[in-house]
Amino acid sequence: MIDKNDLLINTNGYVLSLLQKILDANIEVIGVENIPKENPKMFVANHFTRTEAMLVPYTLYNITNKKVGVIAADSLFKSFLGDFLENLGALKTTAPNRNEHIIGDLITSCKDWMIFPEGMMIKGKDISKIDKNFCVKVDGACQRVHTGAAVFALLSQIFRQKYFDKTLENYEEFSNKYFINKCTDINKNETMIIPINISYSKLRNGKNFLVDMASKLIHDMGVNFKEELEIEGNIVLNSKITIRILEPISTKNLLDKLYKKDLHYEKIINSLRYEVTHNFMDKIYESLTINFDHIFVLVLFLFPKKEIEIEYFKRLIYITIFKIKEKNIFYDEDINKDLIYLISYEKFKPFNDILEVAIKNKILQTDEINCYKYLINKKNLLDTFTHHTIRLKNILRVILNEILIQEESVNIVKNLVSNNEELNTKILLEILKYEEDIEFENSYKKFENHKEIKDIEIGKHKYFENKNSNSCVIAIHGFSSAPKEMEKLAIFLNKNGFNVQTPRLDGHGTVCEDLKNKIWQDWYKSVSRSIIIASLQYKKVFIIGFSTGGLLALLSTKKQYKEFVSLICINAALHLNDMRIKTLLPAISFWNDIVKVFHEDKYAKEYIDNTPENPEINYHKHYVDSIEQLNLLMNKTKKTLPKIKKPILIIQGKDDPVVNPSSAHEIFERISSRYKTLKIIDSKKHVIVTEYNEELFYLILNFIKSE
Repeated sequence: MIDKNDLLINTNGYVLSLLQKILDANIEVIGVENIPKENPKMFVANHFTRTEAMLVPYTLYNITNKKVGVIAADSLFKSFLGDFLENLGALKTTAPNRNEHIIGDLITSCKDWMIFPEGMMIKGKDISKIDKNFCVKVDGACQRVHTGAAVFALLSQIFRQKYFDKTLENYEEFSNKYFINKCTDINKNETMIIPINISYSKLRNGKNFLVDMASKLIHDMGVNFKEELEIEGNIVLNSKITIRILEPISTKNLLDKLYKKDLHYEKIINSLRYEVTHNFMDKIYESLTINFDHIFVLVLFLFPKKEIEIEYFKRLIYITIFKIKEKNIFYDEDINKDLIYLISYEKFKPFNDILEVAIKNKILQTDEINCYKYLINKKNLLDTFTHHTIRLKNILRVILNEILIQEESVNIVKNLVSNNEELNTKILLEILKYEEDIEFENSYKKFENHKEIKDIEIGKHKYFENKNSNSCVIAIHGFSSAPKEMEKLAIFLNKNGFNVQTPRLDGHGTVCEDLKNKIWQDWYKSVSRSIIIASLQYKKVFIIGFSTGGLLALLSTKKQYKEFVSLICINAALHLNDMRIKTLLPAISFWNDIVKVFHEDKYAKEYIDNTPENPEINYHKHYVDSIEQLNLLMNKTKKTLPKIKKPILIIQGKDDPVVNPSSAHEIFERISSRYKTLKIIDSKKHVIVTEYNEELFYLILNFIKSE
């Protein structure tokens, strides 16, 4: 990779600092394999920000090891960015013989080029398609997408073919006109057109580093320039930029349809330029990398009513994202991160962030009567303002314009919002159960040939249904165990009038190695999904957690949903008796750190042996990383205890060999529940739920029935 400082010549300290910020932006490049190595290349891309003229060519420069020229506004060359742009290979819009330089570079492959066919920054992302031709809207006027990039690419290939066909007249005049000798001989490989989609996640406005820096360098900063710095500074500092490189387009194949030696090249160009341009622009627009904000605003725009319930809004977003992934539409992988929290009655930052923008711009307003509803002001959403103000005053409209071009996504949401809520609830339920199934199936398939793989019925989550009941119990198993651990209790409760779910915590119920790279949040997500599945179907939800499952049950009380009634903790693993965990584990961690320093990872100790009470269910070894996650979960739960206010039954085995009985007492003392009960069971075993225990089972049943 080329050092960026090779391009930063004759710049002062401020400029270098500013450019470092720009070039260190969070950029993800997808489709590098689509860039042909030996061919001259004309890159074509959508255009939203001024920094794209620097960022994208620089990024391509690092990938191809060849400069990528770009046409930039003359004003940029007068500013502090001029040196950088010139070193990168850019030309001014008014540069003499500009077009001839571009065609010559493509003929010789001296330099690649990138053109923005939209012809200007489309700040509102307002694109229309009229008779298969694209136009960009600027303050109401519609301007056709420029065809120059197609012309340059096609002409370079026509001249190349004429040269090798020996039909090129007056080569000396031709080489002078197109500066052929400035670089090398004519490249024999055809010119390829490479479409690129540039997408941004989390478009926001507000003061930032670039605005502050520019104010120190420029005393009289224009309003439009300040707007660009505010938007682009936030993109550089806070957004992720996705550069998606699409499949190359062969100019030779395009020309072969029309190319005849006796047909003048101008006629060939005129017959192809519009079709080629609008074909690659269609690819560019349709290849938008969809992010969370796109789905948020699209659902809001297409929702047929004037108000929307907050939880239903979230569920529509979740279903839409699933459908988009199902259809293999391009999307930002970050959209998957912790997505289950969107609909599991907790704060979800991506939703709250864009919600804040919608409320600030008065697109959404809280219903004064029902605080769980929002009133939708579509007039404010659709306000376009002006070309130079829309990004500051209505960024949601900009995001909406972008996603509206993606027809598949629009159709998904249109179909979804036309359903009634009951049908969409059923769809969501099917999706969640599918995701639960596929998570286990993928884990099991990954380790199916492992000699220690558990029987599939051990690890599979199960549902025990009772059609006469409107209540559901979620029974959560312990660390390094499986849903089978809770099955006896589940069957007992099911026979006594309850629906019961026994979810599988991610990484459990297969082989030890499946748990090795999981974090405690993965286990919590499994519980979160189970809670949604239950709350979508039943009026009352009870949660039972055994051992580590007890910790997860306690943590889950922060979820705010009306169906939740109470919880039961059985031998909740707040403090452990196992001395290996207390003393040996820190020593192992210290040892592993030492061997890593000496690059002798082969001597690292990955796990400690375990002798479980139920070896057919539990793993026979504990990975160090997994135990560290358990410790993190314990600490997280301890901090959460004072916030717990739900009715709770705490059960603890008197002589539990694994969990110290002090755990139960600490939970009882520190929680804020008004209704709490502590019951000590006479038992010398830790796993007291795998066999029928009349005292224990009826204690649980009676507590649930009393609520």
